[in-house]
Amino acid sequence: MLHERRLPLAESDDLQRVFQVKLSFLVWLLCTPPIDLEDQTPLTQQFGPPVADWLWTRIRKVTKRTQFGHAVMALAKRAVIAPAEAKEVAASIAHDARFHIHWADAGYELRFPRLHADWLDPVRAVAEPFYDWLASSGFDSVTFGLTSGEMKRVKVMKAFRSQSNEICGYCDGPLGDEGSHTEANDCVHFFPKSQWPHLAIHPANLYSACMGCNSRWKLDRRPMGEGDVVGLSETYHPMLRPGVGSIDVTAIPATSSARKVAIEIRDNQFPRRAETLVDTLDLEARWANWVNSKLDRCVSVFVAKSARDNGLGKQVTSESVRQLIQDDIAWQRAHLGKDERTLRQIAILEYQMAQQLPDVTEELELILQVP
Repeated sequence: MLHERRLPLAESDDLQRVFQVKLSFLVWLLCTPPIDLEDQTPLTQQFGPPVADWLWTRIRKVTKRTQFGHAVMALAKRAVIAPAEAKEVAASIAHDARFHIHWADAGYELRFPRLHADWLDPVRAVAEPFYDWLASSGFDSVTFGLTSGEMKRVKVMKAFRSQSNEICGYCDGPLGDEGSHTEANDCVHFFPKSQWPHLAIHPANLYSACMGCNSRWKLDRRPMGEGDVVGLSETYHPMLRPGVGSIDVTAIPATSSARKVAIEIRDNQFPRRAETLVDTLDLEARWANWVNSKLDRCVSVFVAKSARDNGLGKQVTSESVRQLIQDDIAWQRAHLGKDERTLRQIAILEYQMAQQLPDVTEELELILQVP
């Protein structure tokens, strides 16, 4: 939610094609539900042979019906019983699927499941498996008319990796190593699929983040609340409203020790957005702990390497160190989202220039004079 992250166009278009099949399938079940599915004829009439064949292998005839098939028929049966309500649900789902287009529209908000809470479970049982297939078998290019080969979760993550400079867009830290069989970045749903299953695999709802952000901190937390007007206005979004240009990151003295700092993250124009960011990812504590682990060594740890690289040598004065820190801050700002941990490093460098310049200068004198 800090740095802008978006899928490259080819992968985004292909994922949108798959999502459109899922969306069309949900709307069909809700608006013109089949009474039964003894064979795939209704599917073929609605979706054509390739997609119908693919769906039928996952539904099957009644004597061999899969769990997904039972969920499909349960949703269709409910739509038959309450057709008017089912059509309202379908309209809400179709409305939500365009959130990436209408995000900035005044008054825009998500409708499902907020307006139809009792439909969440039957819709989720049909919608969520599409993400499970993305994560496992994937979607083949012939059936879905994909232009860049089959679509799988690992492909989505690799596409984000090449676009993200190896930096997690959520916490500004390293994305994680890529191994031969797996990798340390993870697939994140901005709108959690537990609450918004109809938006799972939406190309503007999937992002790559470090495993820490996804598996330890974000989980199913919902910074956007219920997806209503207030909730959407109070959160950043990796593609539609990244936070890096809005937040102010400041280091201040920690109450526990004079040699430690605390990190504050604020949005002076829209305070709640920074608050939901911090609440969701615990960034203030994570960043402060990382900074203080470095400061435990010495207060000059953040500028010592720059001093050596710039040939400062024995010419260490307060003004030369101040200039060194200012140059380092400028470099970090130019590399926001391109180099890891830039935001917290800018904050501590500014703090050291304002509060610890004599200590940093004294330490650098000793470090740089060691043979």
